Amino acid sequence: MGSFDMIQNPSKLSLFFSRLTNKINKKFKIALALILFVTLGIFLYNAYQRAYNPYLYDKENYYYKAYHYKVKKIKSQKNIVKDIEIEVLHFGKDDFSDNLSTYKVSHYTDKGIDPRRLFLHITFTDNTNMTLPFGQVTSTENHYEEYQNYFDHKVFEVGPGFDKEWFSNAENYRQIIQRFPGLNDKTMDADFELYLRDFLFLIVPGDTLYQTGAVKEGVSKYHFQLKNPKSGKMQSYFIYGNEGKIPLWDWQTPFVTFDKDFANKERIQEFFDDYEIREYGNYWNGIYHIQFPHLNSFRGDRYNFYKMAFYSDEFTNFPISLDLTGKSENFKITITNSYLQEESRTAKDQIHYLKYSRSKTYDASNKEAYINDILNHYHK
Repeated sequence: MGSFDMIQNPSKLSLFFSRLTNKINKKFKIALALILFVTLGIFLYNAYQRAYNPYLYDKENYYYKAYHYKVKKIKSQKNIVKDIEIEVLHFGKDDFSDNLSTYKVSHYTDKGIDPRRLFLHITFTDNTNMTLPFGQVTSTENHYEEYQNYFDHKVFEVGPGFDKEWFSNAENYRQIIQRFPGLNDKTMDADFELYLRDFLFLIVPGDTLYQTGAVKEGVSKYHFQLKNPKSGKMQSYFIYGNEGKIPLWDWQTPFVTFDKDFANKERIQEFFDDYEIREYGNYWNGIYHIQFPHLNSFRGDRYNFYKMAFYSDEFTNFPISLDLTGKSENFKITITNSYLQEESRTAKDQIHYLKYSRSKTYDASNKEAYINDILNHYHK
């Protein structure tokens, strides 16, 4: 009867279909809202997982969370020289003194990495110290020279060393030898070669050493900590990169990753263990054993890091250059001759030596002796 009435009364029929349509629309909107909500939830969950658990999606890398991650733009540091010592290592038996009883005895470990036998020891006016080895070949020599034709050159803009441009400049050489009148000017020869020792043996107190290399480009310092998988201890690391700005939307958890094609868990543990061993000094060099770790992010900077991870923020984390701010009359330098006597060897080709050392200090009072005994010997 009711259906017949609606047929007889079109307004009632229209109202019926209107109400039915409204119910369907409400249910459709609810269903659509649920679908959109679920889709948004899946998207946010996926984004969260990719940001905080990227290893679930990336099967080509090992991931290690970086704690206390900070980024800071840095500027070149400089320090004024207070005391200078150059140490000369003697390995050959023919170099040994007949009587070593008057020498200071210590220990030295040759890790088979760096064959250079001259060491520059500097104490600065703020009482901090610096030690850098330097070669007996040319000043443009780089310990990683064999890699330079293979790897991106910017790799070598960080790490301990000397600025190649400054220490191969003939005009800089001519200025520094004026401190020692009568010293032969090597640049007078057409085929002259400049050596690091031609400069470093002529440094005087008051000179300024300053950082060069990548730091000149306004790089940023990335500081973070990693947890050693074996010991569980937190270890600090510093790396440097060209892209220091982090956008406001950067909410990802930073990770350090190791490419599985270049590293296995054993080699990765070597990376962590070197924090205590420090086989290569204050840094881990990515050239050895594993690919350099990088911070995981879609901000686009994973390839802009230099290939060294440093254990502390030191003056020698960048190459060093020289500013001749010292005065000739303040000349003072200590030359130490150290004779090495082998004690033992390890499985990693490390050689442990007894080191017998004796030092002599030169200043304005015996400057002529320094020229005759030292400079005429090394300044060739």
